[in-house]
Parts: sequence; structure tokens; C-alpha cells
Amino acid sequence: MHARRVFGWLGIMSIGLVLVGTSLAFAQATRPQFKLKLVGINRTLDPYKLWEEWAQTVEKRSNSRVQVELTSLPELGFGGAETIRLIKNGVVDVAEIYGGYVAGELPLLEILEIPGIFPDPETAKKAIMAWKPTEAKLLEQKADAVLLAMSVYPDQAFFSKKPLRTLDDFKGIKTRVHSVALSQLVAALGGEPLTVAFAEVYTALERGTLEAGITGTKPGYGLRWYEVTKYLVGPIAMRPHVAFAVNRKVWKSLPDDIQAIMKEEAERIIEGPSFRLIEEWNKEGITKSVAKGMEHIPFSPQMQATIKEILRTKVVPDWVKRAGGEEAARLFNEIIAPLVGFTVNAS
Repeated sequence: MHARRVFGWLGIMSIGLVLVGTSLAFAQATRPQFKLKLVGINRTLDPYKLWEEWAQTVEKRSNSRVQVELTSLPELGFGGAETIRLIKNGVVDVAEIYGGYVAGELPLLEILEIPGIFPDPETAKKAIMAWKPTEAKLLEQKADAVLLAMSVYPDQAFFSKKPLRTLDDFKGIKTRVHSVALSQLVAALGGEPLTVAFAEVYTALERGTLEAGITGTKPGYGLRWYEVTKYLVGPIAMRPHVAFAVNRKVWKSLPDDIQAIMKEEAERIIEGPSFRLIEEWNKEGITKSVAKGMEHIPFSPQMQATIKEILRTKVVPDWVKRAGGEEAARLFNEIIAPLVGFTVNAS
């Protein structure tokens, strides 16, 4: 009996060891092999939901070999101009790079941020996709990053404390801008452009440091700018674009199958839907802000003509000089000019 009892306990212990070993093997198998840190512009913005969906899908399709930690520029204490350095230096592994924010460091990326340049959404989409291969090369060369997908934000509008109906109304208005091109537009209209981080605009408007702020119709609603402004003016027909990119060293460390999953899902979840959702976001931004008490003031034909003239005579020529002269002019004339109907020269 004693021998049987000993063998019985040995059997139970053997089974237990097998179960423990199996559990450890399972834990090791499900433990993430690759942990990636992704930074987006702001959690309150609609596109951020696409980043979250992408992260969840990549984790699922990779059988949890990849784990993505999401954060945002305000959480890291940045305004956006540092994004190129954040991804290049490996502070983050994946980043949402907005062309307007990084125009000081990489002005060629602002080619798609010129306010009022695209006459309609379809033209904007064609231009963005035609530019995509060039953007991929620039990010590889300047940011040491690999482009996974392109995405777009809503049309831009003035959220203003004062009504802006005529050119005279813009004179002296302290206005938040988020790109050099927008700064030039505001200055040419007679306003005073100021660069303020997106997350800080509400307080600046509330305190009177700003009298107006430019952002997308839906993002402005999302941050409740309707509480500190009265008039929604515009919108300016433009499609701010972002590049969804990964640090190249990190990219090379990933197996081929995970690279394929990340790129496929970026194009399926982010790039494809954003061009469709943008029209919904544009409308929602206006209708929901009006429902909160704002007055929508569309640009008059005279204001539209003024903006178009400023675009051709000031904003585009200055961008060409800032972005490299002959090379910038060549890229504009080859990729953008056939879609917008005018060319530029290096001088």
C-alpha cells in the first residue's frame, strides 16, 4: 500500500509538472515578441480611432506577437514639430506625421498643405495618392522611416470670436495656425498668425490670447472650441495629410509576415476609409458646431477669389523657395500641376 501511495503521488506530481510546463510554454508563446509605441496627434480626433483599430487588428492577426502601445503628442509633451526627430531617434516606433507640423524641418511635405489648392475632394485624393511614392522616399531619407499609409483630415475653418465676412474683418485678428502655408494665408488676409499647440488653443481662446483658430471642422468640435468661439468661417478647401510611418530600424527587425500584416492593415483600415470618412467628418463638424450655438459663415465668392489669388501669387511661390527652388518646382509641376491647372517656376 505504501509503495502504491508513493507511485500515486509521483504520478500526480508528474502530471502537475507537465501542466506547469505547458502553462509556461503557453505563456511564452503568447508573450509579445515585439512591443511598438505609436504616437498620434490627439486622442480626441476621429483618425485616432483608426490607429486604435489598426493596433488591435495587428495584435490579433499576429497572434499577439505584436503589442502596440498608443500615446499622443500632448501626453508626451510635444506640439508636433518634433515628430520627425521622435521617429528618427526611436523615441517612438510608429508615428502619425502631419506635413504642416514638420514643414520647418521637411518643407517638401507641405506640398499637400497649401490652403485652397484642391478644387474638390476627388482631386485632393488623386494628388495625395500621386504624391505618396515621393513622400515615402522623403521619409526614408530624412526621417529614417518606412511609410505604411497616408491619411487625411477634414477641411480647415476659422473658429472665431468675431464674424469674418469681408477682407477688412480679418485685419489684426490673432489667429492660431498649424503650418507655414496657413500662416502666410492669414498674414496676406491681414490677420496675425500665431503658432499654438492644438491642445492649448482652447485655453488661449478662452483667455483672449487668440481671437480665432484654424483647424478641421470636426477636430475643432471635438475639442469644444464652440464653447470659446462664436463663428465658424469657411471652410478652406484643403486636405491636411498625415503619413503613418514606422522607424526603419524597427521595421527591419520585424519578420516578413508581420511587416505584411502591418502594411496591409494600414492600407485597409487607415488609408482606404479615411478618404471616405472625411466627407462625413466635414459635415459633422459644421452641423454639430452650429447645433452648439455657432453661426456658420461660408466664404463669399469675393473671399474665395481673394484666397485663390493669395494662393497663386504668395503661398505657392513662397513654398517653392522654402522647399528647395528647382526641385520643389519640378515636383509640383509634375505631380500637382496637372490636377490643379497651374504651374510654378523656381524663381
